[in-house]
This record gives sequence, structure tokens and C-alpha cells, in this order.
Amino acid sequence: MQDRTRPPQLIELIYQAVVEPDAWNEFLASLSSELGGAAIQLALRMPHEIPNPADTYRIWLDDAYHAAYVKHALTDLALGSIDVDLLRKSFACAADVLPEWDLKTRPFYIEFMKPQGLSAEWPLCHMIARDGKLPLAGVIIYRREGCRAFDASDLEMLDSLVPHLSRAYAIHVRLRDALLASDALTEVIDRIPTGALLVDGSGNVVLSNRSAEKILSLEDGFSLRQGRPWLEDQRENRALSELIQESVREHATQGSTTGEVMSVTRPSGRRPFSLMVGPLLAAPPGTTTDEARAIVFVADPEGGQVGAAAVLETLYDLTHAEAELVRLIAEGNSLDQVAAIRGVTMNTVRSQLKQVFSKTETRRQGELVHLVLAGVASIQRGKDSKD
Repeated sequence: MQDRTRPPQLIELIYQAVVEPDAWNEFLASLSSELGGAAIQLALRMPHEIPNPADTYRIWLDDAYHAAYVKHALTDLALGSIDVDLLRKSFACAADVLPEWDLKTRPFYIEFMKPQGLSAEWPLCHMIARDGKLPLAGVIIYRREGCRAFDASDLEMLDSLVPHLSRAYAIHVRLRDALLASDALTEVIDRIPTGALLVDGSGNVVLSNRSAEKILSLEDGFSLRQGRPWLEDQRENRALSELIQESVREHATQGSTTGEVMSVTRPSGRRPFSLMVGPLLAAPPGTTTDEARAIVFVADPEGGQVGAAAVLETLYDLTHAEAELVRLIAEGNSLDQVAAIRGVTMNTVRSQLKQVFSKTETRRQGELVHLVLAGVASIQRGKDSKD
């Protein structure tokens, strides 16, 4: 005799869907089959987020009628006044928690259920998570006309899924939060003017920020070959490979996360790239070789580390001309080069520099450059900024 109380394939699909959301569609198809072809809606709205259509899954229900569902669910299903505890613990027929209404007279049936060929019976409901008394996540199951009626064994089977749906939703929320945090951190890393490449146990790059991608795109002595950092100068390339291998092998311990530095010759003749290679904190037991183990920082002294003159104008109350002067100096240009780039005389450059020293309370060019690069002026403005 088939054990219908805990269908293993349904439980497996629930946890598979946590990391592969498309599996929710397979779960609903399997659950519908177990229930004789039932129509099912599964909603997995996240806390503190605006409802997203992508968080709702359906089988045997037409998306075109979802607006009617939203319009009448709160009133006809009385979602704000139902027995929350009952629906949180198990699946229950909506009739068990609703006033004694004639379903066929309700707009919910007339505008949502009847047009889709759903039987004139109150659906089975389960609230996976709630916000006060309103559902955040839940399942609603309807019998379709011509399909078999639900029985006690169906409810027993559905109740066996309740703890798994609850755990899966909790994991789903944590993963969503982690992804949002990861996206935020990625944006922060992308705004740093120094290039950063994370490499795994085999020396392959698993993540790089926007500044690193910009430097790689120059193809000026530093690039990737078969997914690994590669330098055109063979001697330097061997040294870099050894540094990466050493960092991957040793890892870092708390308080010992500094790295080794080297210069990278550029065929263009421009000033060398500066590299620092260091280990990440020691990986936990069981870490695989394809996880990040070390980091390669790369800086381009001619790469325009100060994002925009407008930022300098705001921070230090500079004129636009003075801000352009500071930006060019911070990028490593001499005063002669600044004068040539801007098409002004040296007297103009010196006069503007004197004003900049006064406004920034600095005395020397080195002090001025340190002030600018150590502050927020070197932070990029975001994905929509112009490089």
C-alpha cells in the first residue's frame, strides 16, 4: 500500500526549490497530481518587500485572473480575521475559518473561481508565514470541476509537508537577505579605485571588481590566461605565480593578512602597475579548492583614481579649474603636464595650486595627493558613472 503521508519526492522538491526556484513549478505539478489535478497557488512574499509577481507560483490557474484574486481575497477569504493559528499549524478548508457564507454569491467565486472552472467549494489553505494576521507566504488549493474530491488522506499528506514548507521558506528568506547583502558589498567593491581579483585554490579568478576589469581591458602587460592572472614579462609572471601559490597554500591567520608587493612592467611604457598579493583568512575545514583563497590587488597610477572634479569642488569648496588641477595632480601628472593638458600657463597653474593649498589646508603636493586619495573623492560613483 502506498504511503501518502510523506511523499519523498514532494519533500525533496521543496528543498530543491530553495536554491532552484523553478523547482517550485515541478513541486506544484507533483502536488496537483497527488490531489487529483487540483489547482494550486503558492505565494512566497519576502518580509518588508513590495509584492513581486515572481514570488507567486501557480498551476491550473490563469494569471489573467490574479487581479480578481487580489481584489477579493481579503474580503471573501477574510484573510485579516481568520484563525491564524489553525492555518499556521496545518492545512484547513477555508469554510472552517470563515463565516457561514454562500460561496456562490461571493465575488471571489464569481470573478475568480468560476471563470477558471474551479469547483464551487471553499479551497484548502495553509499560511506558511505571516505579517501580523496577513499572510506573507502560503498555499491555496482548489478542486477543479470534474476532478475528485479531497479526502482525509489528502489533508494528512498535506499536513506532513507543513514543517518542510516552513523550513524552506525560512531558508529562502535567509538566502534572499544574503544575496541582497552580497549585491550591496559587490557595489561597494566596484566603487573602489584599486582593482581586486579573488583567486581560488587553483589560482583561477573567481571574482573581480570593476577597476580590475578596466585594467585588464587595457591589455598592457597584465591580463588573464585560462582564467588566471598573467603578466607579459616572463620573469614577473613567474614571481606572480609563486606569490599566488604561496598565498593559496598558507592562507592567513587573524592579524596576519598583509601581502607581498611587486611592480608590473607595461609594454606601453607607462608607469608600472602596482600589485599586492595576499591570502584571505584561513578557510574553514572542508573548503573546496574552487572557493576564494587569496586576493590580488592591482593599481594603475595613471588610471584616473579621482572619479570626478565635481566631488572635489563640493568637498573642498574648489572652483572647477582648481578641482581639475587637483584631479590631474592626483593622477600623477607634473605641473608642466597639467599646464599642457589644460592649455594654460605655468603661472596660472601655480596660482591655482596656491589657492588649493589654502582651501585644503595642505602645504605640499604629496600632502594634497594623500588627502584626496585617502578620502571619498577616489570612490567611484556607481554603475552608471562614466569611467
